[in-house]
Amino acid sequence: MSKVKPPKSKGVPNKHLHVRLSYLYQAATYLTLQTTIQDTITTGVALDEQTDSHDTAKTQRQSPLALELGSDIQQVSRKGQLRLAVDLKRSMCKSCNAVLIPGRTATQVIENLSKGGKKPWADVLVVTCNLCGGKKRFPVDAKRQLKKAKRRTVPVATTSITASEEDLCSVTTVPTGSE
Repeated sequence: MSKVKPPKSKGVPNKHLHVRLSYLYQAATYLTLQTTIQDTITTGVALDEQTDSHDTAKTQRQSPLALELGSDIQQVSRKGQLRLAVDLKRSMCKSCNAVLIPGRTATQVIENLSKGGKKPWADVLVVTCNLCGGKKRFPVDAKRQLKKAKRRTVPVATTSITASEEDLCSVTTVPTGSE
């Protein structure tokens, strides 16, 4: 007699990779939020020894570790052949792997490039990375077409014809003189 094997649990395959991706994303987000705006002082040529012109410009630094973690997220997902969640993909820059946080590391603008902006379904959300200048474009409020398999299963709406309409639409045959 053979041993009875317990049924396999229906869990998530490669759960350890999903956990790792989640941790990497949380760490990258945390490090990105911890970066502060620092003042960089640019000194100009002094016209007078007593008066130096100091220009202060605010620039945002990005944590190199946060960028490295973003790169690791991409590498782990490719190596393990995992599909990243849509929200996670949308919140990462494709070119520099920075975490895109609106108002901090990214700017969001809604564009409508239709003639005069008349088409409301042509609205596009443009997310621009402040670090590299890369742009991501997402349609806003556009009704997406159903997948092909689901389109086949949706019943076609049928119209009912009343008796009076049936009389108007009925085909009558007229006898010809050749019979």
